[in-house]
Amino acid sequence: MISQSLTLTWRSLIPLKNSPGQLLAMLLQPVFMIVVFVYLFGGAAGGDRSQAVLYMLPGVLVQVALMATIATGMNLATDIGNGVFDRFRTMPIARLAPLAGRILADLVTMLITVTISVLIGYVVGFRVQTSPLEALAGLGLVLLFTMALSWGSAWIGLAAKSVTSMQGMATAVLLPLTFGSSAFIPATDLPGWLTAWMSINPVSHLAAALRGFMVGGLRAADVWITFGWTAALLALFVPLALRAYNRRVR
Repeated sequence: MISQSLTLTWRSLIPLKNSPGQLLAMLLQPVFMIVVFVYLFGGAAGGDRSQAVLYMLPGVLVQVALMATIATGMNLATDIGNGVFDRFRTMPIARLAPLAGRILADLVTMLITVTISVLIGYVVGFRVQTSPLEALAGLGLVLLFTMALSWGSAWIGLAAKSVTSMQGMATAVLLPLTFGSSAFIPATDLPGWLTAWMSINPVSHLAAALRGFMVGGLRAADVWITFGWTAALLALFVPLALRAYNRRVR
């Protein structure tokens, strides 16, 4: 099953060679996000811009990675509509292989986007305050969480009636998670109900863990809570995605 998944991963990555627009979007999205949050929002908040960069950039990395998971569901919805999975159904491959291949391919593109974001962060003045291994561990945690979330995106893509509806549903879920977190601003001096939501929001813990790995002040609780959410997302959405896939290609 592993070799079949890797083969289908490669099959999903090949079209990137003939899609300069998609590659350009991968380059421009982190640039736009960093300019908006670090320069505009950080500048509007006043204070030391260098400190704003240290706080906000890990949050931007998390948001870029989370928003990239929408591509998983969109690509699956497109493949379903084009009849690609009908051909997979006639092939002697594991049922999980097409879904795993799609998610692994999107994980590769997500890694490229995150890498570009880190490089742009260095251009605007961000510097890792810990060791390179700690920074890599933080980025690995982000990719692990987003891989689990990609299974949720896959389920939505397989259940949605169209690519447009899938994108709308996924965005409606992700926006409250990202903007209603402490990824960009501390939870202090906010209304009590919003502070309570931030404290249980998994994105807040993920951003705090990444910030701890890259800037310092890591709290073990943020890491373990992120691991717990990752396990819960996998336990919930892998069976749901497989069930939705079986229904669509039956």
